[in-house]
Amino acid sequence: MDIRHNLAAAALETLPITVAIIDDDGEILLTNRSWREFGPDDATVDHVGHNYLATTAVDNDEYAERSIVGIEAVLAGDQESFSMEYPCHSPEEKRWFLMRVNQFSHDGERLASLVHLEITERKLAEIAASETADELRQERQALEHVLERVDGLVQDVTDAAVGAGTRTEIERDVCRRLVETDPYVLAWIGCVDVTNRRLSPREWVSENEFPLEDDELVLETDDAHPAVRALSTDSPQTIQDIASFDGADEWWPTGAGEHLQSVAALPITYGDVVYGVLVVFAGEPDAFDERELLVLESLSETVATAMNALETRRMLTSETVVAIELAIEDPSLFVTNLSDEIDAAISYRGQTYDRDGTPLVFLTVDRGVSADDLSATAGDDRTVTILSDAEDSTVLEVRAPSGLIPALNEHGAVLRECTASDGIADLEIELADGQSARSVYDLFERRYDRVELVSYHEREDPTQAPRDTTARLESALTDRQLTALRTAYYANYFEWPRDVSGEELAESMDISRSTFHQHLRTAQRKLLDELFE
Repeated sequence: MDIRHNLAAAALETLPITVAIIDDDGEILLTNRSWREFGPDDATVDHVGHNYLATTAVDNDEYAERSIVGIEAVLAGDQESFSMEYPCHSPEEKRWFLMRVNQFSHDGERLASLVHLEITERKLAEIAASETADELRQERQALEHVLERVDGLVQDVTDAAVGAGTRTEIERDVCRRLVETDPYVLAWIGCVDVTNRRLSPREWVSENEFPLEDDELVLETDDAHPAVRALSTDSPQTIQDIASFDGADEWWPTGAGEHLQSVAALPITYGDVVYGVLVVFAGEPDAFDERELLVLESLSETVATAMNALETRRMLTSETVVAIELAIEDPSLFVTNLSDEIDAAISYRGQTYDRDGTPLVFLTVDRGVSADDLSATAGDDRTVTILSDAEDSTVLEVRAPSGLIPALNEHGAVLRECTASDGIADLEIELADGQSARSVYDLFERRYDRVELVSYHEREDPTQAPRDTTARLESALTDRQLTALRTAYYANYFEWPRDVSGEELAESMDISRSTFHQHLRTAQRKLLDELFE
């Protein structure tokens, strides 16, 4: 028996947990090495003979009170065991322990073992897991709130944009519905005046009716404003804390005070067409996180699409047009480069489309041109063909999948005239309204070295009268018939004497001579039917 006790005592000494044996009065009878070595400054104290209950009692200590109650219950025989987790932090680190008390008998005496096991790593892991769970729960609640709010906002703005009959209605209704949604408190939509390079709000709505910011922003100098930066970079811009932003006092709405805390500005663009900028203020800082910006970007795209559809519809029915004249100086502009290469003046004659929808542009050169003259003008995506050649005039067909003509087509613009000589291209363009003109000007200014606005005015469109007839004729013709008719007209096929033969035009369209004449005669007959019947 002594051997067994000695063996048990030796094993107890090696355990990495603190162990003590107490009697039914709470007096410490035995401790192991871990118990004796636990304490400040590595002091070795065995505490044998001390009353554990007396040393544990500490006023206003929740854990001390619970441990005494539990130990006394075990010593009294009311329960066989008791356990409790508790903190035991030192100045250098945070620590947690598990105390477990178990009752046993020895020589008829009721005793109890006290074990203290450090559980710091587990406790820290539990705390981290709990904090992560709380963060995820808060994130989920925030996301659910955002989705609920976003669904209504997207639907409202889409309805406002698609259902509006005018651009003003789109802008006013979109701003109003944004401000009706927390945390937005002010919204405005502005556009650029191409003649003076200033950005001005067109429509705005405010929750508290405070005055709007400065109503004119100069694009070249007011680059601190997020709206100006959004237009210049063609990307969303945010200020998450207006109060701490340098320069905000220059454009912060007067009297706004604490109502405006953050702002986002988003360009309103459809392809290369720039309709303006959407500016949204929030009543709290850091309101425009990544999710919020994605929603606003989607809304600005919806607004741009609605504006484009409205503009296209209006262009088809409007009786007035905006006419602008531009001078472009840039060697990368194809017509200017071509004029320089062949050392001749070039003028625009018209355009049509080939079978895959690529624009075919017809140009007139004021002298005779040979194939050798054009060898240096070939590009990766552009081909130039001589349709008719005379001593004092040449008609060229240019296949132009990119460049100035496709850009104008995308904006719904009509190129009335274009001449190029001495490194400068002069253009006369007609558009549906002033905003389209501004978009075209902005596009060219970004794309070319120097762009000068020569004139800008609105006028009645004399071409509107026969529009219905033209529309009916174009709908009656097939694409190939219309291409054959336009190609023949722009190549001076109907002039006498002819500068070009039907066989040459058929070759340019990559069809047989008989097929070309069939398309041409059918188109002529339909044209005459429309005129005379």
